[in-house]
Amino acid sequence: MYCNANIETHRKKRMTLEKTGSEVLTKEEWNELIALKEAITYAPQTVSTQKMEKFAELMVRTLEGKESNTPR
Repeated sequence: MYCNANIETHRKKRMTLEKTGSEVLTKEEWNELIALKEAITYAPQTVSTQKMEKFAELMVRTLEGKESNTPR
């Protein structure tokens, strides 16, 4: 099918994001997270893709430390 596709290079790529910073958000980051959440909730078409990516990054950072505290 795809003779020129190099599958090995695609398999080496990680599917998870690297840690972007500390797990603890600053006050300014929390305020930005809340503002972006409200904007996405009420009018998602007004939020740029860069701001949506920022929201996702901040959300992931709030969750990074929580998975180690969950019982198994």
